[in-house]
Amino acid sequence: LCVFTIQIMKTKLGQDFRAIGQSQHISAVSGIHVDRTRTIATIMSTVLAAWGQIIFLQNVGTMNVYGSHMQVGFNAIAAILIGGASVSKAGIRNALVGALLFHSIFVVSPNAGKNLFGDAQLGEFFRASVVYGVIGISLVLHAWKMAGAKKKAE
Repeated sequence: LCVFTIQIMKTKLGQDFRAIGQSQHISAVSGIHVDRTRTIATIMSTVLAAWGQIIFLQNVGTMNVYGSHMQVGFNAIAAILIGGASVSKAGIRNALVGALLFHSIFVVSPNAGKNLFGDAQLGEFFRASVVYGVIGISLVLHAWKMAGAKKKAE
């Protein structure tokens, strides 16, 4: 999937994706069919997300199709933010490093909970609080940065 992403961004369609992501108005003025390109991007994103959801459900071992989609998005956001991405910019390196670090939290948290609190189950609560904390802190820092940039602009 990473190789596919790198390769598609080297094509004209990938450059159109990048241009539209930066400014839809300038892209339209430049001759890019914005609605058509956004439709293609949405279709590609949906198909890749569907494949990812199917793989996730197979790895979990149960086909909980009604509620498990909510878990995937939360875990993906947490992994990318743990990998060093910002709210406004993320890359493949952030996703790979984040996935490695996020899954290592699952391995470390039971032992950390057992050593810190005397109960491995408390490690699961510790892991959840770390994940929620990373997401919350990154959003607060982004809002703080944007507020500071707004004050400088004034």
